[in-house]
Amino acid sequence: MSTTFEEQNEQIPVPVETVPASASEEINQSAADDVNVTIENSEDASVATQGTDATAATSTTEPAIVQPKVVLPSLKDLPSLSSNSAFANSKVSWGPNMKPQPVPVSNFSTPSLSSSSLSPSPVSAAKRMRSRNIQETFTLDLRSQLSITKPELSRIVQNVKQTYNVSVESTLSKNSRTFLISGIAENVQSAKRDLVKKLTRPIDDSMTVPARCRAAIIGAGGKTIREISDQFEVRINLARENNPDSYDEDLNDFTVDVHLHGDFESVNLAKRKIEEIVKEETKTLNIRVPVEDAKIAQFVNLSSLSIPDDVKCVFYQDSAEVAISGPREDVKSTKVQVQDFLNQLSSTLTEEKVKIPTKFQFLIDAKQLKEEFNVIVTFPTDPTDELVSFVGQADKVKEAIEFARSNSKKFVVDSLDISKSHSKNLVHAKNLALYFIKYNVLKPIEDAYPDVKIVLPAVSTLKDTPNVTIQLSSKSDSSNEIKSARKELISFVNSITPLETLTISDLDYELFHKSIHHILLATEDEVPYVQVGDYFHNNDDSIVLFSKASDEDFKPSAEETMERLEKINLNLDPLRTKQKNMSTKTFELPAEIQDDLLAGQDNVTLKLILDEVSHEEGNIQIRLHTPDANHISIRGDEKAVKIVHKALNSIVENPSKKSKLTVEIPNNTVARLVGTKGANLNQIREKFNCQIDVPNHDAKDNDKTVEVTLTGLEYNLTQAKKYIVAESKKWADIITKELIVPQKLHRNLIGANGVYRNRLQDKYNVFINFPRTSDIVTIRGPSRGVKQAYEELSALLEFERENGYKMVINVPAEHVPRVIGKNGSTINDIRADFGVEMDFLQKNTDLKVKETGEVELEITGTRSAIKEAAKKVESIVSEASDFITESLEVDRKYHRTIVGAGGNTLRTIINKAGGEDIRNKSIDIPNANAESNVITIQGPKSFVESVKRQINKIVEDGENSITKELEIPNERQGALVGPGGMVRRQLETEFNIIMNVPNKNETGPVTLTGLPDNIAKAEKKIMTEIIRDNFDREIQVPAALQEFVSERGAFTQKLRLEEFVHVRHGNATRRANRLNRHNLVIPVEKVRPTEEEKKQQFKVTIEEVGEPRIDGEEGEIPWRLTYEPIDFSEILTEDNELKADTPVKIDEAKKAETLDRVVKQIEDRIAKAATSTFVGYVWCADPRKFNKLVGPGGSNIKKIRDEADVVIDVPKRSDKVKDIVYVRGSKEGVEKAQELIIENMKN
Repeated sequence: MSTTFEEQNEQIPVPVETVPASASEEINQSAADDVNVTIENSEDASVATQGTDATAATSTTEPAIVQPKVVLPSLKDLPSLSSNSAFANSKVSWGPNMKPQPVPVSNFSTPSLSSSSLSPSPVSAAKRMRSRNIQETFTLDLRSQLSITKPELSRIVQNVKQTYNVSVESTLSKNSRTFLISGIAENVQSAKRDLVKKLTRPIDDSMTVPARCRAAIIGAGGKTIREISDQFEVRINLARENNPDSYDEDLNDFTVDVHLHGDFESVNLAKRKIEEIVKEETKTLNIRVPVEDAKIAQFVNLSSLSIPDDVKCVFYQDSAEVAISGPREDVKSTKVQVQDFLNQLSSTLTEEKVKIPTKFQFLIDAKQLKEEFNVIVTFPTDPTDELVSFVGQADKVKEAIEFARSNSKKFVVDSLDISKSHSKNLVHAKNLALYFIKYNVLKPIEDAYPDVKIVLPAVSTLKDTPNVTIQLSSKSDSSNEIKSARKELISFVNSITPLETLTISDLDYELFHKSIHHILLATEDEVPYVQVGDYFHNNDDSIVLFSKASDEDFKPSAEETMERLEKINLNLDPLRTKQKNMSTKTFELPAEIQDDLLAGQDNVTLKLILDEVSHEEGNIQIRLHTPDANHISIRGDEKAVKIVHKALNSIVENPSKKSKLTVEIPNNTVARLVGTKGANLNQIREKFNCQIDVPNHDAKDNDKTVEVTLTGLEYNLTQAKKYIVAESKKWADIITKELIVPQKLHRNLIGANGVYRNRLQDKYNVFINFPRTSDIVTIRGPSRGVKQAYEELSALLEFERENGYKMVINVPAEHVPRVIGKNGSTINDIRADFGVEMDFLQKNTDLKVKETGEVELEITGTRSAIKEAAKKVESIVSEASDFITESLEVDRKYHRTIVGAGGNTLRTIINKAGGEDIRNKSIDIPNANAESNVITIQGPKSFVESVKRQINKIVEDGENSITKELEIPNERQGALVGPGGMVRRQLETEFNIIMNVPNKNETGPVTLTGLPDNIAKAEKKIMTEIIRDNFDREIQVPAALQEFVSERGAFTQKLRLEEFVHVRHGNATRRANRLNRHNLVIPVEKVRPTEEEKKQQFKVTIEEVGEPRIDGEEGEIPWRLTYEPIDFSEILTEDNELKADTPVKIDEAKKAETLDRVVKQIEDRIAKAATSTFVGYVWCADPRKFNKLVGPGGSNIKKIRDEADVVIDVPKRSDKVKDIVYVRGSKEGVEKAQELIIENMKN
């Protein structure tokens, strides 16, 4: 160690050793030469200038030859430089009792130690001179020194002095030897090291460093550690394994030992070098602060904290942790702030519970209360619990509750009981609710009506509920949207009939639910499924398959749907075979042992047994206290039953929970067994419900094993032992492999958000470290995984080297947003199209960018791809340079015309201007309620000019426009609008006009605005084609009865052929056609015969199903009747040529009579619906006989219809069900029709 000198107030006896005259003279001369030297060695302490004689300037010998003590002169006797008389009174502060003294600040060349005893000197006013020379002292403990003779010591000192050109002095005390070395700073340090090395014994020392610094200390291929070892001539051993129980929370790391061997000076220097590396590696810190109070997690907002700029502080709500990273000291201070903030937040929160009926709880908008009041609302999970929790600051909680109460009064609530659908099929309704919940299939409806909230029933209430009610709510001003959303919801529910689902219940849920999930997940995109047991904890065995809506134009038939579902069902056949081959056995086990060791849903032993069976890919079902209290029932495959039987035998034979078992593991795996803060050990204890004792051990001896003692139930211990042995093999197989990767390629190999690294780590169960300041990438993990990860990472590195060409181009700062595009769309497209990486190297706010006006864009990839990508960027910049913005003042009355119906006119303007392929062009037209009349156009100059010309033309035409009113009856005005405004848009687009039609509950004329010629053409079309009363009678038919009344189109065809009356439906034509083609529901399984019944050739079935109404269809369908007789005698001339425009003379009396008769028939069919509550089915073994049933031109089937007064549907060749005739009517009529049908086909 180094020390300093200080003036002594009294004389000190100092042991002085004799040295040869030459050595003594040299030492004295050296001391005299250095009298005027300013001490500059700042590492230990400053040294005052020494004056001494040949006797006081000591040399080195052993303590055995110490001479009689002499009295040294006092420092008070030290003369000034101009006098020699004062030397008689000077003394040297030297020896084992010396104390450090600071160097006085002075302008003198020689510091004055006692100004009162020295007379002024001319030199004292001289300016201080700096010197390259220093003095350094250090002391060696005699016990650490080598045993050498005085001549050997003298030779060593002399050699050091000559080698390094320094002066060496020493003094000896009882237990130590102190040296003073003077000379040039570099030489002094070298001489000191050499002297210490030659005089002392080697020492062993150790230090601990963070484990993550291991790679930096070793360096690439061991380069760094070799340099330190060679430079200081020490042997360094860095431990491979972490020190157990050495986890440091602030470092978030374990520590490892570094062992050093060499002389103590070299060891100290090597330690300093290692400490510098550690300091550099740990200058930044990453820590996590857990938010232990769960109720405050959602209130954490760190924006109010004074966090240093170079510290990143983020709260992760999922893991309830605050992550802090940055410079070490700043991170530590930030951690204190965060902890204080969390404690304060925890103390200020309060919770209040309010009783709110379950059916109204959904009206509370928890998200809105969080945003406006920072209050968290928690709804009860138990449907019988009506207490809603509000958590936040006390005053805010009260405000939030009051707001929720008042806000809920603004809502309109409606409900839809879907259990009334599909003939009140409650089970189907529950399955639908689970399907909606699992797959969120109602989202399209929610998106279409954002102001409507749709709430499905809670799963916990579905099991025992007598109905399945969906709640809909919206604010009062959006009540119409509830009706629309409700209609769509009804339509959607109706579209999923029971025939489009398949319920499977022949597989045991408890045994096979995991296997079922695994199998059905493969086809989930095509056929979604719901496993009811997942939701109802009563081991419900039902599995429901749903037919997903097809993208095809036409919906598949019921038979096609069922065929697809059955195909998926067949995938479960292997499980059925397995279930069929299962056996059941009983095992005797006292009830008290069952309750003690196996009972409970979370019982560890029972879980271990099931895990052991699952590991062997077996299936098992264990029933405690079955068939009686002292027995256990086991059901499963043979292998699984054997495993469970063996486990139960073990429990019976060794029921004690204090059994002991030992397991030996390699010494180097103990730390991993224990884990961070004992976390892994605690997990194993909980998993196997046992005590684990790990003895103290020498972590450095990797060749030994450690005996770990397990205490608990013997079966659990056996499983724990297997687990620990298997894991220890993995831990012992851990290796580290290094790959040299240039730092510039680290980012590419890591991937965006670490995607490439994470994939390799997960795939091969390894850890890959990319250091910030080194090219050495380390891969650590199981040897096999490390090897595979190394190969794959090497291949990726080779690829990056081949494709890692870079080009930097300059992009004008003003056009950077254009190159990036909205949400990065443009630059991402370029990346994808050309397979390159693109990164802007500066931000627009950087000083260099402000000076140059350009941002550097780096493109990485192959040479050809870079070239193409650069061209694309240049084209975007070129286009952006031509980008202009112009404003056009246009009277607001023309804005609607410019936009056009549905935006058609505006799209036409853009297309004509060539805007289809232009990015970022825009035409900004003020909203209807805005006061501005300025239209803003952005885009290339040619585009903007073209748009301006077209808009000016529209305005010019508008100046010449006129407005005309048309008197259209109110009941006919709807025809001008059409479904969804379709007719109005077509008219406005076709004739370039604006048409205003009064709203539904308003009266007034229809106005047309546009050029005179266009208005005339539009008026003609309206009057002659759209609203002309071109029918003779109109009758309204309930939409729900449309299919029955029309006889699926057969009745309207009969009216046309027999009565010459055409039926049209106006704007409801599409709906009427859809209802006419409504799918018939035929219970095929019930209707078709068994194998025995097939011998009879025919089978008749009849059932009562209710009125022939289509669920969910509201309103009416207009039937517009037109009498159009045909005079066949006048159709052809004598030359058999068709007369072109020969009008048919209509007998008005006959017309009226015919129309009255037809109206009466329609009304009768509507009335008949009330009695047509029966459906009959006639199955025929030979569908070819249906041709005979129909008869020529349908004569036979028509006769049966009329005679039995029923609706009959004979299957067509294109139908999926080709062997069943459908009959609908009264019971008597259906029975009579069935008899006639069979009789007709038999004859």
